[in-house]
Amino acid sequence: MTAADLLGRRLLFVVGKGGVGKTTVASALAIEAARRGSRTLLVEVDGVGRAAQIFDAAVRPPGEVVQLGPALFLMNVEGSASLAEYLMMTVPVKRVLQGVLNSKVYQYFVAAAPGLKELMTIGKIWFEANRVDEATGQRAWDLVIVDAPATGHSLQYLAMPQAAFDTFTTGLVHREASRVVELLKDRERTGVVLVTTAEEMPFNETVGMYRRLRDDLDLPSALLVVNRVHQSDLTTADVAALEGKAEKGAAPDAERFSREVLRRAREEVGWVQINERYVARLREEIALPTSILPLLFTEEVGLAEIKQLSGLLAAALRSATATAAPKARGRGKR
Repeated sequence: MTAADLLGRRLLFVVGKGGVGKTTVASALAIEAARRGSRTLLVEVDGVGRAAQIFDAAVRPPGEVVQLGPALFLMNVEGSASLAEYLMMTVPVKRVLQGVLNSKVYQYFVAAAPGLKELMTIGKIWFEANRVDEATGQRAWDLVIVDAPATGHSLQYLAMPQAAFDTFTTGLVHREASRVVELLKDRERTGVVLVTTAEEMPFNETVGMYRRLRDDLDLPSALLVVNRVHQSDLTTADVAALEGKAEKGAAPDAERFSREVLRRAREEVGWVQINERYVARLREEIALPTSILPLLFTEEVGLAEIKQLSGLLAAALRSATATAAPKARGRGKR
């Protein structure tokens, strides 16, 4: 798979277990798409402004667009705000609309109606993927990249349009759900990017989500990104050699230093082995192009690190099963 294959679609959902780096990967993909000249909208779903923080941008109310660069834009999407926006487009009398939005019955309905929030959120994303610029007559966005919620919640969002289509066999909801389902299942226009780390719990959750997307929802998974992979030249033989050369009987500071070096070396070799094992298992279980992103040695991830990962991810996408990395040493987080 090339970057053009992936980023040439109209809509990408970036999904995965909480804490594996979905926002990092979604932001990196958005930067690369914008660099290639695509007008790109990065969408946070019910987000806490993590993407805005990365780009040092203001956190705006749901539905408002923030420009991050010449071709890169950011929006937060939230279900009840999306419903209000939809009503504003369909109810012509604003005084009547304001009365509806302010009524307790409406507010209770929004809070209690099962699946309404998810349906309206996906509907808003569908609208942005198809939005036309009135001035030019062209689509407003070449690509919409969705930084989706954690795995279980993402599945609820992605499943809701089909559930609404099946439940309401005629009428407005059926017609609207039909249009959304058509886009979500179109493998040329839509793709799901699964993000994981090479550890036991994320592995189990990612395999489960892949199977749900494939078998139950029939949605087009496009890419697996394995994030924060430890890569090191150290081997168990190197650690054994270090143990043989430990500073026995040396000055206390030197001995403590030697013990700490050995501890870190053992830890890093252990993480490399764990990651290698789970990367191999992921490739066995998930039949997708796979890109590997390294653990970066940094205390905090900012825009500079996201741009670095964006370049690595673009390089990785040049082959169907790819590894993007200079080897990263030490511990860090992102």
